[in-house]
Amino acid sequence: MNFKTIASILVKLILSLLVFVLLFASIFYINTTIYNFPEPKAFSGDTIFNPYENLPDSSYRANFHAHTVAWKSVTNGHNTEKDVFDGYTERGYDIAGISNYHKISTYGKQFTDLYIPVYEHGYNIFKSHYLAINSPKVSYFDYPLYQLTSHKQKIIENIKANGAMVSMAHPKFAGGRSFSDMQHLVGYEFTEVLNHYRVSEEHWDAALSAGRLTWIMGNDDTHDLVKEPTFRIWNIIHSEVRHPDSVMQAMKHGKNYAIWSHNGECDNLLESCEVKDATLSICLSTKADSIVLKGQDGKVVAKILNDDNINYIFSENDTYVRAVAYNKNSHLYLNPILRIDGENAPLNVNVKAEANFMKTWGFRIVAFLVSLSLLFLMRRIWRRKK
Repeated sequence: MNFKTIASILVKLILSLLVFVLLFASIFYINTTIYNFPEPKAFSGDTIFNPYENLPDSSYRANFHAHTVAWKSVTNGHNTEKDVFDGYTERGYDIAGISNYHKISTYGKQFTDLYIPVYEHGYNIFKSHYLAINSPKVSYFDYPLYQLTSHKQKIIENIKANGAMVSMAHPKFAGGRSFSDMQHLVGYEFTEVLNHYRVSEEHWDAALSAGRLTWIMGNDDTHDLVKEPTFRIWNIIHSEVRHPDSVMQAMKHGKNYAIWSHNGECDNLLESCEVKDATLSICLSTKADSIVLKGQDGKVVAKILNDDNINYIFSENDTYVRAVAYNKNSHLYLNPILRIDGENAPLNVNVKAEANFMKTWGFRIVAFLVSLSLLFLMRRIWRRKK
């Protein structure tokens, strides 16, 4: 066999591998649903909704995003489940979630009364991932290459169909979500604003400004207890009862906030957050270097220095207001206080997107034809003469 023949075979193998990967990926897109999304609309109404009203005294510290060795070390995780679980619980965490990719860990179930199953969903190249929280089973389907907003919505629908609560993971990371995605996607409960890879405040504000109400979540997303920042980001959840169902219900109603810390120490906690006669009053456990209030489109609407409380009167133009308290070692992020029409908050998890029948089947037919073309292309590669 001469050099020319060997080179020809190598070229065919490389081309075949490339076409095979594209063919394999394209098959997933045949199962596409194109959605009609509700139009983005800013919060409005005469009533101001405060998720921190009647806040229970008891609170729990939680991390829902951490990885261990899994899938025979194919995925990114460098510590055992025991190392990760013990590492968090020994530092006072009540909930130490192990969120391996498409795999539910049951390790902590035997050691804590606050075991909440969680896994990370997603193996696409742009890191459009989700945390499936309290899910009884795993959804494995994903779109591995580029995703339209409708593809991302389809994944949310699949995870929700299993009974999970959904947190959008690190939306700013690797271009996983655009601002347009944030303004349109519906059906999920939380946004992971704080993550050691990225802080996604702008993405959260884009969603809130479009009337997509999700509550904040902050997690380490550690893959290595030693080499990555760990025990630095967490959630404080106020729940009347120490039970997984009660904790999840409290989170569903926004009775939580998130902490970002330089060194694992927390400088400040929420004492109270009240609204009376359109005046928002926030009181912290100690003085903050600064307390910043942000509103529509993430614009700063008020700021105070070196104080443990801030008062703010809602104007007619304020759709929502959220607070961030900055201290030397840690920052505290609260959920938004918002205008509503009626009594109930317009939770994004309750908003639905409708499937567009014609566009869905048009896309599926095109995806099928692309897959068929790639199959014929592979056949043609191997039928070419040397």
